[in-house]
Amino acid sequence: MSSEKKFLTKYIDTIIELSNETGMSKKEVRTILDISLSNQNPKFINFDQIKTEIKIFITINIFSLICKL
Repeated sequence: MSSEKKFLTKYIDTIIELSNETGMSKKEVRTILDISLSNQNPKFINFDQIKTEIKIFITINIFSLICKL
């Protein structure tokens, strides 16, 4: 499989997994993932690490909103 197909497969799998794990729509997850990947070289992307960082970001934002109540 070519590197472009591997990248697209991991990209789509990451969108689906994050959507299922966070309850966000696939469109919202795709937007966040696109922002995360915008300044990175596709050859050196670790989707597991990015997925973890996005979940941490969402968790921090949720706790921040709860604390403001």
